[in-house]
Amino acid sequence: MTTQREPASGTLIEVRGAWHGEVGDPERRFAGVVTASGRADVRPGVSAVVTYHAAHSRTPGANQHGTYTLDVGGHVLPLMGFTCHDTGMTGREGNDDTAEATWHAVLLPG
Repeated sequence: MTTQREPASGTLIEVRGAWHGEVGDPERRFAGVVTASGRADVRPGVSAVVTYHAAHSRTPGANQHGTYTLDVGGHVLPLMGFTCHDTGMTGREGNDDTAEATWHAVLLPG
């Protein structure tokens, strides 16, 4: 098993995949496969889905506060960050993130 170094702020899980749906669509999802994991209970090769959740009372925007969650191997894990390793972008910046790429999911400590 390939293990990524654990950042000081949280465990890293690397996922290869792409976003599906338009930015701002509540059904928008990232779908991919774990390629490396800093958690023993999340193994490479398992399917992963990331979703972004924002307060319904706010107008969606790239700077809006919200949360990402990673659904992988029967676990729903809150994320402190989800960025494209290849470009450094997130799924909320209006960039074309629908092409397959490697993304880093950083889990909230706890």
